[in-house]
Amino acid sequence: MAQNASAIEGKILISEVGITLGAIIPQVVVCGTLTRRAMEPTWMTASNAHPERIGSELKAMVQAPPGYSIVGADVDSQELWIASLLGDADHAKTHGATPLGWMTLSGSKEKKTDMHSVTAEAVGISRDHAKVINYARIYGAGQQFAERLLRQFNPAISESEARSKAQKMFTLTKGKKIYFLRPGYALDFPDVAYGKWQAFELAKACKKTVGQMFHQSKWVGGTESAMFNRLEQIATSEAPETPFLGGRLTRALEPTTSGEDRFMTTKVNWVVQSGAVDFLHLLLTCMKWIMGDKVRFCISFHDEVRYIVPDRYKYQAALALHVANLLTRSFCAYRLGIHDLPQSVAFFSSVEVDSVLRKNSDDDSRTPSNPHGLQRGYGIPNGEALDIHQAIQKAKGQFTCWYNKTR
Repeated sequence: MAQNASAIEGKILISEVGITLGAIIPQVVVCGTLTRRAMEPTWMTASNAHPERIGSELKAMVQAPPGYSIVGADVDSQELWIASLLGDADHAKTHGATPLGWMTLSGSKEKKTDMHSVTAEAVGISRDHAKVINYARIYGAGQQFAERLLRQFNPAISESEARSKAQKMFTLTKGKKIYFLRPGYALDFPDVAYGKWQAFELAKACKKTVGQMFHQSKWVGGTESAMFNRLEQIATSEAPETPFLGGRLTRALEPTTSGEDRFMTTKVNWVVQSGAVDFLHLLLTCMKWIMGDKVRFCISFHDEVRYIVPDRYKYQAALALHVANLLTRSFCAYRLGIHDLPQSVAFFSSVEVDSVLRKNSDDDSRTPSNPHGLQRGYGIPNGEALDIHQAIQKAKGQFTCWYNKTR
């Protein structure tokens, strides 16, 4: 608690004597991580309001000044979509060309056809646990990490049962890793697909490394095999760069200066998360192009963005965010050689138009330290969550000329 108190008390506050309004300046490090994500010790790490967590209403205490609204959105399954798009583009240059891509675009939580529900049902675990392991796997975590997570989620299961579930999950999703001989060895040994253990033993017998005798390994037979093949292909290239804006990986981790596969997990994680940073930069650029100086960028939390907007422009800003998402995803798909975009991912599921900084506009933020919530305790009503159709209607149908009217 003392550490949290010092983090809050150390913030920079801007206010004037006799005026009740003020501003907080977050001390943001713009590219604070390897993946170019921003870093900030308080607002970017604060949790959302939770009924059993003291002080978790912190973000909701930040209010827009009178006459302004906070408009923002949470990018739906951002990193999952980026990863699946890379697999689809590499496999067939078509949306939904791989099992993962199809589940991302057409899967439904209610029908249990989304990625997390399918994994949970196949392995026999809860959807929430499957979701954690799925994202860990996409970021490069291995089977042993999944085993530890399974035992952490359910301490009652044995080590062998956790290993069996993890192995089944990885076979279903990631598939099986195979190796093919390089041309110089194809005449001396059978030119077939070798498993990981077979490749290691053969290379050991020939006093060579696996990399010297075999091409880069491939994943086959899993729902995510195409995606992992593409991620590893980018990660092991001579000069790894993000697929959308060409952001380069630090030279310290390039293949010329690092050992073989030594930092593979870090590099795979970098491809996805740094691609998400490209997505954020594109989204912010589109909003600036559409709305000009009529909105002010407030803050972003990884896959969330928030703007401070004059009330007279708040619905136009909500519509602009939907259009910015359309333009950003279209650009990402085009950069990978796909020249169309499914409607299911073209727009945000909702854009929040609110007076406070909270994830969901209908969250009353009741916590042990804020038992009455925002509405009863502070007189702050719920905000609005607008899909694309509601945003068009609220913008009074002026979407064909709203760009000119807001310049």
